[in-house]
Amino acid sequence: MRQNNLSLVLYKYLTQYQQKTNSKAGFSLIEVLVVIALTAMLAAFAAPAITFGNNPLKDSSNRIAASFKLARAKAMAQTSAVRIRPVSATEFVMERAARCSDTTWTNISDRVEKNGQLVYEDLSFDSPAQLTAAQVDGTAVTPATNWNLCFNTRGVANRTVVLTMRDTNTSQQRTMTVFRGGTVDLSAIN
Repeated sequence: MRQNNLSLVLYKYLTQYQQKTNSKAGFSLIEVLVVIALTAMLAAFAAPAITFGNNPLKDSSNRIAASFKLARAKAMAQTSAVRIRPVSATEFVMERAARCSDTTWTNISDRVEKNGQLVYEDLSFDSPAQLTAAQVDGTAVTPATNWNLCFNTRGVANRTVVLTMRDTNTSQQRTMTVFRGGTVDLSAIN
C-alpha cells in the first residue's frame, strides 16, 4: 500500500511538472545573437591562419618533402628498397624493388587527375613551381632531372640529394636536402 501511495505521489508530481513546461519554448533573440557573435569572432581569428593554396612553391615543396619521408617509411615497413626519381621538372615517381641496386622497379605512386592531366599524387609541383637544380653528393647534376634517391630497408638513403625548386612567376626559391640518414630538410623561401 505504501508503494502505491509513493507511486501516486510521483505520478502526480511529474504530471504537474509536465503541465508547467511550455511546449512552444525556444531560443530567445538574445541567445541567438550571442551565438552568432561568438561564431563571428572565432571565424575572424581563424581566417588569417588559413594559408593553404596561397603559395604554390611552399605547398608543393612541403608535399614533396612529405613524400620523401613516406618513401623512407615504406622502405622500412615493407622491407624493400623504395626510390624516388623525377620524370620531369614538375613531377616525380615513387618505385619499389628488392634492393637499391636492382634494375627492375615497380611503380607504387598513385595517379590522379589534376588540371585535366594524370599526375603522380603528392609527387607533382603546383604550377608555376618546378625543379630547377639538383646536386647529388655535392656535385651539380645536369639536367636537374638526372638523378634518383633510393632508401634501403633500414631507411638509409643511397646518397645526399639537394633539390632547388623555384616559382617561375615570383622567382621565389626553396631548397630541400635529403641526407643519407633519411632526414629531409627544407630551407626558408627566398
